[in-house]
Amino acid sequence: MPIYDQGYRRYEAREALRSVRFWPITREGLSLILAKRAFLLLFGVAWLPFVACVVWVLVVTKVPQFEAALPIDGRLFGQFLAMQGFWTLLLSVFGGAGLVANDLRTGAILVYLSRPLTRRDYVLGKLGVLMALNLGVTLLPGLLLYVVGLGLAPEQYLKWELWWIAPAIVAQASLMSLAISVVALAVSSLSRSARIAGLSFFGLVVGLDVARGILVNIVRAEWASVVSLQGNLEAVAVALFGIAGRRTAEPAWAAAVLALCIVASLLVLRSRVRAVEIVK
Repeated sequence: MPIYDQGYRRYEAREALRSVRFWPITREGLSLILAKRAFLLLFGVAWLPFVACVVWVLVVTKVPQFEAALPIDGRLFGQFLAMQGFWTLLLSVFGGAGLVANDLRTGAILVYLSRPLTRRDYVLGKLGVLMALNLGVTLLPGLLLYVVGLGLAPEQYLKWELWWIAPAIVAQASLMSLAISVVALAVSSLSRSARIAGLSFFGLVVGLDVARGILVNIVRAEWASVVSLQGNLEAVAVALFGIAGRRTAEPAWAAAVLALCIVASLLVLRSRVRAVEIVK
């Protein structure tokens, strides 16, 4: 009987699975991280500001005299998300520093891309790990705090003019999580050591924020806020919630710089995540 040469044919997933091929990477990454008790403890501590804000609302509703000193209008949620920025930084350092760095060190990235996975699937899978962690301490407690506010102080929040609070929480939490996660993943791809990647990311974010503080407070250059990732997120929060914070850049400029940081980080990931290893 004749023999037909079929050659190599790339495996294609079933149609229903093609759009979610990144999910096993995200699921496995989350299971490995959440299996660590120390990380679970850190995640739990990150919810303490939520508890403090609930107590804040409860005190104001029980003792109306405190409302002047502890207002519970829309600014409460902006201040809460600003506090959560520190925890997203720590979660990204301890949970995301090795996501790509360890794969580069062990060569696992070549195994991933030798399967029916594209570079986009790999990046989305790893990004999904950090996004889930960061949304877990920003979006989830933020919306839960809003629900608590509706229950404890309906006369304060059940107003038509405050309809924007929930969408603002979703927008700010999503932007915070996406910006921090993408930059952390890009820094992780630049090293083969999770420890070096984590320290580099932490030093980058904190160093730029210190530089922002020096330029704004000493040199009086408010435009310098755009050099800091946290400063740009704060500028957007000021625009969304009307909170009174440090002097910030124009929200439009801050949003543009954040978009530029996200695009630049994706370009870094595109150059570092590849199916072949180039040895010099």
